[in-house]
Amino acid sequence: MRQRQWTFMIGAMVVAGCLNDPAFAAPKTLPAANRGDIQGSACYRQNDDEALMVAQKKALNLAREAAIQKIKAYADNADRIANSGMEHTLIAAVSRVGLSDLKITKQEVKARQVCVWITATPKSKEVAELIAQQLSSGEVAKTAQTPVVVQGQAFTLKLWTNKKDEPYVEGDRLIIYVESDRDAYLKLDYYTAEGKVVHLVPNVYSKEGSIQAKQTYSFGIEGSAAELKVSAPFGPETIKALASSAPFDATLTESDQVSEATVYLNKMQNSMRSRNKSTAWAEASVAITTSNRDDLSFAQERQAMDLPKQPKTRSLSKSTEKPEQPIDIIGVPGRKKAERPIETMGTMGRSQSGGDKNP
Repeated sequence: MRQRQWTFMIGAMVVAGCLNDPAFAAPKTLPAANRGDIQGSACYRQNDDEALMVAQKKALNLAREAAIQKIKAYADNADRIANSGMEHTLIAAVSRVGLSDLKITKQEVKARQVCVWITATPKSKEVAELIAQQLSSGEVAKTAQTPVVVQGQAFTLKLWTNKKDEPYVEGDRLIIYVESDRDAYLKLDYYTAEGKVVHLVPNVYSKEGSIQAKQTYSFGIEGSAAELKVSAPFGPETIKALASSAPFDATLTESDQVSEATVYLNKMQNSMRSRNKSTAWAEASVAITTSNRDDLSFAQERQAMDLPKQPKTRSLSKSTEKPEQPIDIIGVPGRKKAERPIETMGTMGRSQSGGDKNP
Protein backbone atom coordinates (compact mmCIF):
# COMPACT_ATOMS: atom_id res chain seq x y z
CA MET A 1 0.00 0.00 0.00
CA ARG A 2 1.49 3.32 -1.09
CA GLN A 3 1.99 5.75 1.77
CA ARG A 4 0.91 9.36 1.51
CA GLN A 5 3.71 11.78 0.81
CA TRP A 6 3.45 15.00 2.82
CA THR A 7 5.00 18.13 1.35
CA PHE A 8 5.15 21.14 3.64
CA MET A 9 6.23 24.48 2.23
CA ILE A 10 8.04 25.40 5.43
CA GLY A 11 11.23 23.96 4.02
CA ALA A 12 10.54 20.51 4.06
CA MET A 13 -24.18 -4.62 -2.67
CA VAL A 14 -24.85 -6.96 -4.17
CA VAL A 15 -23.96 -8.97 -7.27
CA ALA A 16 -26.14 -7.89 -10.17
CA GLY A 17 -27.18 -11.48 -10.82
CA CYS A 18 -28.72 -11.68 -7.35
CA LEU A 19 -31.00 -8.68 -7.65
CA ASN A 20 -34.75 -8.81 -7.84
CA ASP A 21 -35.19 -5.53 -9.70
CA PRO A 22 -36.36 -6.42 -13.22
CA ALA A 23 -33.99 -3.76 -14.63
CA PHE A 24 -30.99 -5.75 -13.42
CA ALA A 25 -30.20 -9.40 -13.97
CA ALA A 26 -27.33 -11.73 -14.79
CA PRO A 27 -26.95 -13.64 -18.03
CA LYS A 28 -27.61 -17.34 -17.55
CA THR A 29 -24.29 -18.57 -18.93
CA LEU A 30 -20.68 -17.42 -18.82
CA PRO A 31 -17.94 -18.09 -21.34
CA ALA A 32 -15.03 -20.21 -20.17
CA ALA A 33 -12.21 -18.35 -18.37
CA ASN A 34 -8.51 -19.02 -18.09
CA ARG A 35 -7.27 -20.91 -15.05
CA GLY A 36 -7.13 -18.57 -12.05
CA ASP A 37 -9.39 -15.95 -13.60
CA ILE A 38 -12.72 -14.93 -12.15
CA GLN A 39 -15.87 -14.15 -14.04
CA GLY A 40 -18.53 -11.53 -13.68
CA SER A 41 -21.73 -10.81 -15.54
CA ALA A 42 -24.61 -8.38 -15.32
CA CYS A 43 -27.54 -6.98 -17.25
CA TYR A 44 -28.74 -3.42 -17.05
CA ARG A 45 -31.97 -2.10 -18.55
CA GLN A 46 -31.40 1.15 -20.41
CA ASN A 47 -33.62 4.05 -19.40
CA ASP A 48 -35.66 5.80 -22.06
CA ASP A 49 -33.57 8.97 -21.84
CA GLU A 50 -30.24 7.18 -21.43
CA ALA A 51 -27.59 6.79 -24.12
CA LEU A 52 -26.58 3.27 -25.08
CA MET A 53 -22.93 3.90 -24.15
CA VAL A 54 -23.99 5.02 -20.67
CA ALA A 55 -26.03 1.86 -20.20
CA GLN A 56 -23.11 -0.20 -21.48
CA LYS A 57 -20.77 1.41 -18.93
CA LYS A 58 -23.20 0.74 -16.09
CA ALA A 59 -23.56 -2.88 -17.10
CA LEU A 60 -19.76 -3.20 -17.20
CA ASN A 61 -19.41 -1.68 -13.72
CA LEU A 62 -22.03 -4.07 -12.37
CA ALA A 63 -20.16 -6.99 -13.96
CA ARG A 64 -16.93 -5.79 -12.31
CA GLU A 65 -18.78 -5.63 -9.00
CA ALA A 66 -19.99 -9.19 -9.49
CA ALA A 67 -16.41 -10.30 -10.15
CA ILE A 68 -14.78 -8.61 -7.16
CA GLN A 69 -17.28 -10.16 -4.77
CA LYS A 70 -15.77 -13.51 -5.71
CA ILE A 71 -12.33 -12.49 -4.43
CA LYS A 72 -11.74 -14.20 -1.09
CA ALA A 73 -10.49 -11.11 0.73
CA TYR A 74 -13.67 -9.29 -0.23
CA ALA A 75 -15.98 -12.19 0.61
CA ASP A 76 -14.32 -12.66 4.02
CA ASN A 77 -15.03 -9.02 4.91
CA ALA A 78 -18.45 -8.71 3.25
CA ASP A 79 -20.32 -8.13 6.52
CA ARG A 80 -17.86 -5.53 7.79
CA ILE A 81 -17.97 -3.74 4.45
CA ALA A 82 -21.78 -3.71 4.45
CA ASN A 83 -21.84 -2.28 7.98
CA SER A 84 -19.09 0.29 7.41
CA GLY A 85 -21.21 2.81 5.55
CA MET A 86 -18.53 2.81 2.81
CA GLU A 87 -19.82 -0.05 0.69
CA HIS A 88 -20.11 1.80 -2.63
CA THR A 89 -16.79 3.59 -2.12
CA LEU A 90 -15.02 0.34 -1.27
CA ILE A 91 -16.54 -1.47 -4.23
CA ALA A 92 -15.28 1.31 -6.50
CA ALA A 93 -11.76 1.24 -5.06
CA VAL A 94 -11.53 -2.57 -5.08
CA SER A 95 -12.85 -2.66 -8.62
CA ARG A 96 -10.02 -0.33 -9.67
CA VAL A 97 -7.13 -2.12 -7.97
CA GLY A 98 -8.44 -5.67 -7.67
CA LEU A 99 -8.88 -6.73 -11.28
CA SER A 100 -6.15 -7.02 -13.90
CA ASP A 101 -6.24 -8.23 -17.50
CA LEU A 102 -9.96 -7.53 -17.61
CA LYS A 103 -11.57 -8.76 -20.80
CA ILE A 104 -15.08 -8.14 -22.02
CA THR A 105 -15.81 -11.52 -23.52
CA LYS A 106 -19.31 -10.76 -24.74
CA GLN A 107 -21.95 -8.05 -24.83
CA GLU A 108 -25.57 -8.17 -25.92
CA VAL A 109 -28.56 -5.90 -26.06
CA LYS A 110 -32.19 -6.83 -26.56
CA ALA A 111 -35.25 -4.75 -25.80
CA ARG A 112 -33.02 -2.08 -24.18
CA GLN A 113 -31.43 -4.63 -21.83
CA VAL A 114 -27.63 -4.53 -21.99
CA CYS A 115 -25.77 -7.64 -20.83
CA VAL A 116 -22.01 -7.92 -20.26
CA TRP A 117 -19.72 -10.87 -19.54
CA ILE A 118 -16.15 -10.33 -18.28
CA THR A 119 -13.16 -12.30 -17.09
CA ALA A 120 -10.27 -10.88 -15.06
CA THR A 121 -7.33 -11.92 -12.95
CA PRO A 122 -7.90 -11.14 -9.25
CA LYS A 123 -5.20 -9.21 -7.37
CA SER A 124 -5.94 -10.74 -3.98
CA LYS A 125 -3.06 -9.19 -2.06
CA GLU A 126 -3.89 -5.67 -3.21
CA VAL A 127 -7.57 -6.20 -2.37
CA ALA A 128 -6.76 -7.46 1.14
CA GLU A 129 -4.47 -4.47 1.80
CA LEU A 130 -6.98 -1.95 0.46
CA ILE A 131 -9.89 -3.35 2.48
CA ALA A 132 -7.80 -3.42 5.66
CA GLN A 133 -6.69 0.18 5.10
CA GLN A 134 -10.19 1.45 4.34
CA LEU A 135 -11.88 -0.27 7.29
CA SER A 136 -9.10 0.81 9.64
CA SER A 137 -9.32 4.42 8.48
CA GLY A 138 -13.05 4.36 9.17
CA GLU A 139 -12.48 3.16 12.73
CA VAL A 140 -9.74 5.74 13.39
CA ALA A 141 -11.93 8.52 12.01
CA LYS A 142 -14.81 7.57 14.32
CA THR A 143 -12.51 7.37 17.35
CA ALA A 144 -10.98 10.75 16.55
CA GLN A 145 -14.45 12.29 16.40
CA THR A 146 -15.35 10.99 19.87
CA PRO A 147 -15.40 13.88 22.37
CA VAL A 148 -12.55 13.93 24.88
CA VAL A 149 -13.74 16.95 26.87
CA VAL A 150 -16.01 14.91 29.13
CA GLN A 151 -17.26 17.70 31.41
CA GLY A 152 -18.70 19.90 28.70
CA GLN A 153 -17.20 22.84 26.85
CA ALA A 154 -16.47 26.02 28.78
CA PHE A 155 -16.49 28.09 25.59
CA THR A 156 -17.25 27.74 21.89
CA LEU A 157 -14.76 26.50 19.30
CA LYS A 158 -15.72 26.44 15.61
CA LEU A 159 -13.96 24.28 13.00
CA TRP A 160 -14.71 23.96 9.27
CA THR A 161 -13.04 23.41 5.90
CA ASN A 162 -13.23 24.84 2.38
CA LYS A 163 -15.68 22.11 1.32
CA LYS A 164 -19.03 21.52 2.97
CA ASP A 165 -20.53 18.01 2.72
CA GLU A 166 -18.50 17.30 -0.40
CA PRO A 167 -15.69 14.74 -0.85
CA TYR A 168 -12.13 15.82 -1.61
CA VAL A 169 -10.46 14.23 -4.62
CA GLU A 170 -6.78 13.79 -5.41
CA GLY A 171 -5.08 17.13 -5.94
CA ASP A 172 -7.67 19.19 -4.07
CA ARG A 173 -6.37 21.78 -1.65
CA LEU A 174 -7.56 21.25 1.92
CA ILE A 175 -8.04 24.48 3.88
CA ILE A 176 -8.99 24.43 7.56
CA TYR A 177 -10.59 27.28 9.48
CA VAL A 178 -10.74 27.73 13.26
CA GLU A 179 -12.47 30.33 15.43
CA SER A 180 -12.83 30.58 19.23
CA ASP A 181 -15.07 32.87 21.25
CA ARG A 182 -12.25 33.49 23.76
CA ASP A 183 -8.47 33.73 23.77
CA ALA A 184 -7.02 30.23 23.95
CA TYR A 185 -4.19 27.87 23.14
CA LEU A 186 -4.90 25.73 20.09
CA LYS A 187 -4.13 22.12 19.24
CA LEU A 188 -5.00 21.10 15.67
CA ASP A 189 -4.54 17.56 14.30
CA TYR A 190 -5.34 15.92 10.97
CA TYR A 191 -6.12 12.16 11.10
CA THR A 192 -5.44 10.70 7.66
CA ALA A 193 -6.76 7.62 5.88
CA GLU A 194 -3.40 5.86 6.21
CA GLY A 195 -3.68 5.67 10.00
CA LYS A 196 -1.43 8.66 10.71
CA VAL A 197 -2.04 11.95 12.47
CA VAL A 198 -0.43 15.15 11.19
CA HIS A 199 0.17 17.63 14.02
CA LEU A 200 -0.60 20.99 12.46
CA VAL A 201 -0.56 23.06 15.68
CA PRO A 202 1.68 22.83 17.61
CA ASN A 203 4.31 21.60 15.16
CA VAL A 204 3.84 22.29 11.45
CA TYR A 205 2.57 25.86 11.78
CA SER A 206 3.98 26.85 15.16
CA LYS A 207 5.53 25.39 18.30
CA GLU A 208 2.80 26.90 20.43
CA GLY A 209 -0.43 28.08 18.88
CA SER A 210 -2.35 30.81 20.63
CA ILE A 211 -5.45 32.30 19.06
CA GLN A 212 -7.46 35.40 19.83
CA ALA A 213 -11.17 35.53 20.45
CA LYS A 214 -13.53 36.12 17.50
CA GLN A 215 -10.68 35.85 14.98
CA THR A 216 -10.84 33.33 12.11
CA TYR A 217 -7.58 31.45 11.49
CA SER A 218 -6.91 29.55 8.26
CA PHE A 219 -4.48 26.71 7.70
CA GLY A 220 -3.42 25.46 4.27
CA ILE A 221 -4.28 28.44 2.07
CA GLU A 222 -2.08 29.07 -0.96
CA GLY A 223 1.14 30.79 0.04
CA SER A 224 0.80 29.94 3.73
CA ALA A 225 3.43 28.27 5.91
CA ALA A 226 2.18 24.86 4.83
CA GLU A 227 -0.16 23.73 2.09
CA LEU A 228 -2.26 20.58 2.31
CA LYS A 229 -3.15 18.76 -0.89
CA VAL A 230 -5.10 15.51 -1.00
CA SER A 231 -3.27 12.39 -2.17
CA ALA A 232 -3.49 8.61 -1.77
CA PRO A 233 -4.33 6.63 0.25
CA PHE A 234 -7.94 7.73 0.40
CA GLY A 235 -10.84 7.16 2.77
CA PRO A 236 -12.56 8.64 5.84
CA GLU A 237 -10.47 11.28 7.61
CA THR A 238 -10.94 13.63 10.57
CA ILE A 239 -9.69 17.06 11.57
CA LYS A 240 -9.73 17.63 15.32
CA ALA A 241 -9.22 20.88 17.25
CA LEU A 242 -8.74 21.36 21.00
CA ALA A 243 -8.58 24.74 22.71
CA SER A 244 -7.46 25.43 26.27
CA SER A 245 -7.20 28.41 28.59
CA ALA A 246 -3.73 27.11 29.62
CA PRO A 247 -0.83 25.81 27.50
CA PHE A 248 -0.95 22.11 26.59
CA ASP A 249 1.31 19.85 28.59
CA ALA A 250 4.21 17.94 27.08
CA THR A 251 2.22 14.71 26.71
CA LEU A 252 0.13 16.30 23.96
CA THR A 253 3.01 18.03 22.18
CA GLU A 254 4.63 15.70 19.66
CA SER A 255 8.20 16.19 18.51
CA ASP A 256 7.42 14.69 15.08
CA GLN A 257 5.14 16.23 12.50
CA VAL A 258 3.44 12.86 11.87
CA SER A 259 2.77 10.01 14.29
CA GLU A 260 0.66 6.84 14.59
CA ALA A 261 -3.00 7.78 15.03
CA THR A 262 -4.07 4.97 17.39
CA VAL A 263 -1.10 5.50 19.72
CA TYR A 264 -1.68 9.24 19.82
CA LEU A 265 -5.44 8.87 20.41
CA ASN A 266 -4.79 6.67 23.45
CA LYS A 267 -2.27 9.18 24.75
CA MET A 268 -4.73 12.05 24.28
CA GLN A 269 -7.57 10.25 26.05
CA ASN A 270 -5.36 9.39 29.02
CA SER A 271 -4.06 12.95 29.24
CA MET A 272 -7.54 14.46 29.15
CA ARG A 273 -8.75 12.23 31.97
CA SER A 274 -6.05 13.60 34.25
CA ARG A 275 -6.26 17.22 33.12
CA ASN A 276 -6.42 20.16 35.51
CA LYS A 277 -10.10 20.69 36.34
CA SER A 278 -9.56 24.45 36.66
CA THR A 279 -8.56 24.75 33.00
CA ALA A 280 -11.29 25.72 30.54
CA TRP A 281 -11.48 23.52 27.44
CA ALA A 282 -13.30 23.31 24.14
CA GLU A 283 -13.12 20.96 21.16
CA ALA A 284 -14.49 20.50 17.66
CA SER A 285 -14.04 17.97 14.85
CA VAL A 286 -14.83 17.73 11.15
CA ALA A 287 -15.21 14.48 9.21
CA ILE A 288 -14.07 14.55 5.59
CA THR A 289 -13.80 11.96 2.84
CA THR A 290 -10.96 11.75 0.32
CA SER A 291 -11.21 9.78 -2.89
CA ASN A 292 -9.72 8.98 -6.26
CA ARG A 293 -11.82 10.97 -8.76
CA ASP A 294 -12.79 7.89 -10.79
CA ASP A 295 -13.69 5.96 -7.64
CA LEU A 296 -15.93 8.81 -6.52
CA SER A 297 -17.71 8.89 -9.89
CA PHE A 298 -18.11 5.10 -9.83
CA ALA A 299 -19.50 5.13 -6.27
CA GLN A 300 -21.91 7.99 -6.90
CA GLU A 301 -23.22 6.36 -10.05
CA ARG A 302 -23.63 3.02 -8.27
CA GLN A 303 -25.41 4.62 -5.34
CA ALA A 304 -27.76 6.45 -7.68
CA MET A 305 -28.93 3.13 -9.07
CA ASP A 306 -30.39 2.45 -5.61
CA LEU A 307 -30.60 -1.26 -6.13
CA PRO A 308 -32.37 -3.38 -3.48
CA LYS A 309 -30.16 -5.76 -1.55
CA GLN A 310 -30.74 -9.39 -2.35
CA PRO A 311 -31.14 -12.07 0.36
CA LYS A 312 -28.24 -14.51 0.34
CA THR A 313 -30.60 -17.45 -0.18
CA ARG A 314 -31.83 -16.23 -3.59
CA SER A 315 -30.79 -18.42 -6.49
CA LEU A 316 -29.26 -17.18 -9.71
CA SER A 317 -31.83 -19.32 -11.49
CA LYS A 318 -34.33 -16.52 -10.86
CA SER A 319 -32.46 -14.23 -13.26
CA THR A 320 -34.09 -12.73 -16.31
CA GLU A 321 -33.92 -14.99 -19.32
CA LYS A 322 -31.13 -14.44 -21.81
CA PRO A 323 -32.41 -12.24 -24.66
CA GLU A 324 -33.27 -14.12 -27.83
CA GLN A 325 -31.27 -13.23 -30.93
CA PRO A 326 -29.34 -10.43 -29.14
CA ILE A 327 -27.76 -7.53 -30.95
CA ASP A 328 -23.96 -7.34 -30.56
CA ILE A 329 -22.99 -3.84 -29.37
CA ILE A 330 -19.25 -4.33 -28.93
CA GLY A 331 -16.98 -2.31 -31.16
CA VAL A 332 -17.77 0.47 -33.58
CA PRO A 333 -20.22 0.87 -36.46
CA GLY A 334 -19.10 -0.96 -39.55
CA ARG A 335 -17.11 -3.65 -37.74
CA LYS A 336 -17.04 -6.84 -39.75
CA LYS A 337 -18.76 -9.82 -38.19
CA ALA A 338 -15.58 -11.89 -37.98
CA GLU A 339 -13.53 -9.21 -36.24
CA ARG A 340 -12.67 -9.60 -32.57
CA PRO A 341 -14.56 -7.30 -30.20
CA ILE A 342 -12.89 -4.18 -28.85
CA GLU A 343 -12.20 -4.14 -25.12
CA THR A 344 -13.44 -0.91 -23.56
CA MET A 345 -11.51 -0.13 -20.42
CA GLY A 346 -11.53 3.40 -19.01
CA THR A 347 -8.48 5.33 -17.89
CA MET A 348 -7.97 6.68 -14.42
CA GLY A 349 -8.08 10.42 -15.03
CA ARG A 350 -6.93 12.74 -12.29
CA SER A 351 -7.63 16.40 -12.02
CA GLN A 352 -7.62 19.12 -9.47
CA SER A 353 -10.31 21.28 -8.03
CA GLY A 354 -10.75 23.62 -5.15
CA GLY A 355 -13.47 25.07 -3.03
CA ASP A 356 -14.56 28.25 -1.35
CA LYS A 357 -14.76 28.89 2.32
CA ASN A 358 -18.02 27.43 3.62
CA PRO A 359 -18.35 27.78 7.39
